[in-house]
Amino acid sequence: MTLVAAFRCQQGGILLCADREENDGYAKREVDKIYRIGEFVPCQVFIAGSGPGNIIRLANEEIHESMKSSAKNGENVFVEHRSIIEQALNAIYVKFAKILKLEPMNLIVVVAPRDSGINPLLYQTDTSVLIPESFYVAHGSGKIVADYLSDRLYRPYQNGRLDKGMIGLVAAFILREAEHSGIGVGMGFDMVFIHENNKSLHFIPPKYVEEIQAGASSLETAVHGYWKDHVTIPEWLAKTTLA
Repeated sequence: MTLVAAFRCQQGGILLCADREENDGYAKREVDKIYRIGEFVPCQVFIAGSGPGNIIRLANEEIHESMKSSAKNGENVFVEHRSIIEQALNAIYVKFAKILKLEPMNLIVVVAPRDSGINPLLYQTDTSVLIPESFYVAHGSGKIVADYLSDRLYRPYQNGRLDKGMIGLVAAFILREAEHSGIGVGMGFDMVFIHENNKSLHFIPPKYVEEIQAGASSLETAVHGYWKDHVTIPEWLAKTTLA
């Protein structure tokens, strides 16, 4: 019951997004679903997940502690990030196998190297395995709507024709439509631009995501407004009856 999504940006950065609703079937509460691991010299790591909330939190902590241990032992955590993260996830899947068989966990992982000239790496998980993704990924109960709209509003322009502002608007629009169409998606959204055009981070909290969304027409208004002046209706369709 959630929606997490990531979009590759024009300059090679990543826009990572997550809703804030956690629902256990009895009650819901507002949580920050973007987990940041930022104290290491070679890279930063960002994780957003869908699935059982408590196990996702434990997975985040397990990955964090594993990276700390590796760094303490002198390993380059950027060079070794895949094996470190996959080993940590494997431990979680062994420990919680029964729960995760009934309620799958899917993570989006962004590994952002601090060295200039290297863009952030984007992954999704398949159980404990990191699967590289080039441009876009989404998970959660809002995935179907997000994938559909992304295929039409984002993917046709992923070769660089959408600047940072437009990608932010498209993503906020997709999140809003998924929230309106899905169950368990809501209570606001967090967004963060990770190393877009430089090595900075641009965190966008829920109230500012709402401001972006307020600047975009609803789906029905956008479609009907365009159709009013740009579609052709066959004459026979407008007739009351056909001969």
